[in-house]
Formats: sequence, structure tokens, C-alpha cells
Amino acid sequence: MNHLFSKLVFRCIYWFLFIYLNCNLSTNAQTFINLESGVFFTNINDIRNGNNGTLFSLKNDFKTPISPFLRLRAGYLSNGKNHFSLLYAPLKIVETGILEKDILVDGKNFKANIPIEVVYKFNSYRFTYNRIIISKDNFKFGLGLSAKIRDAGFSLKNTELLSENFGVGLAPLINLLANWDISKKMGVDFFGEFIAASKGRAIDLSLSGRYIFTKNLQGNIGYRLLEGGANGTYRYNFIQLHFIFVSLSYSFNKNKNEP
Repeated sequence: MNHLFSKLVFRCIYWFLFIYLNCNLSTNAQTFINLESGVFFTNINDIRNGNNGTLFSLKNDFKTPISPFLRLRAGYLSNGKNHFSLLYAPLKIVETGILEKDILVDGKNFKANIPIEVVYKFNSYRFTYNRIIISKDNFKFGLGLSAKIRDAGFSLKNTELLSENFGVGLAPLINLLANWDISKKMGVDFFGEFIAASKGRAIDLSLSGRYIFTKNLQGNIGYRLLEGGANGTYRYNFIQLHFIFVSLSYSFNKNKNEP
């Protein structure tokens, strides 16, 4: 599984660098890095593993705390229309508590009233392409596709038992981008990635206010919703996480006409 995960990540990086180098050789481009941080809290995180597994909640049964997070995106904009980027978005929750009821996970019976540690991981790696299809004086709208690698799962451990359920998956996402300039310095930004099917969905939406400090430095303050999950015969997990964030973006302008 680790070998497959490394292979998927390598392929995304390879294609990103391939497209980046080819576009930079032939077009004007603006490379950027974006760092986002803040706090998030859990509204829903329901899990069931096993054909006869017990449905339990990391929010209600473990009372997960408000936690910090970090996301890093690097990419570029070519010709003012084509956005390419790579996202690294790790997320991990570690909590210790005492269950008020027995729960059955993968055939293992975790008894109540015994201290238990839960680790929940939802790391996301994405290669994103978005093309601006509407561009007016103070408004831009773009549509594109993202390839998402999800490294996620959970573990339960007490003094008697250990159950680990981690896996790697690849999913395509549709993405939407919208920017509204209120003034030369301020604006509103929206970016969303999502997919839905009969057995599950994945949604990542952000809305933020923008302030331009300099030609190269931009700051945002906003809200992010991460929601979705899968409803399988053997495994069930649906989450709804809410984020309050601040971010800084730094761009490296490149123009073939510049020295």
C-alpha cells in the first residue's frame, strides 16, 4: 500500500513538473505559493467497520477538540487563464477517552469503561487544473478538474486490542473558482472541489475575503467546509469539518519581456 501511495504521488508530481516546464518555456507565467492555517472543529465523524460493526462517533463518543491545521499549495497561472497547482493538506486527530458502550470494530469488541486512544487521519494530496472561462473587469470564473489522492483512516487502541484501518485512494474532482474584486486592494474569493456518487461524496469549499498587501503578497481570511464520505457494505465513514483560516500567497511574476 505504501508503494502504491508513493507511486501515485510521484506520478502527480511528474505531470505537474512536465506541464509547468512546457508552459513556462512558451508562455508568460506567474508562479505562486500559498500557506493556509487556522483551526477546525468536528461536526460529524461517524464510523462503522465490519459487516456487523457498531456505528460510533468521534464527535459524540470521543468529543474531539478544536485542532490546528496547515495546508500548502504551490502552482502557477499561465496567460492569466490556466491555473495549475499541487496541494498538500495533512489532517490528524488524536484523542483519548472512555467509551460508555461496547463497540465492535472489524470483529474486535472494544469494551466500555476502558481508556482508549483513537487516531483519525485524512491527508489529501491534489493536482488541480482550472481554466478561467469568464473574465470581466472585476469578476472571474473558472472551471476545472482535480486529481485527489486520499491517505485516510483511523485506529483504535486500548490495553487489550488494536484495530487499524488506513488506506489510500484516488478520486477525480470537479473544481470551481470565482474571484470578485471589490476594489484594487480588496476582494472575495471562492474555490470549491467536489464529486458525488450513489455511495459517497467529497466536498471541499472555501469562501474568503482578500487583501492585497503588495504586488506579490496577498492575504485571505475565511471559512472552509470539508464534507463527505463513503457508505460501503463493510466500511462507513462520513465527516463534516468546519475550518476558520488565514492564508498568505506569494507570487513570483515572470514575463518573457522582462529582463
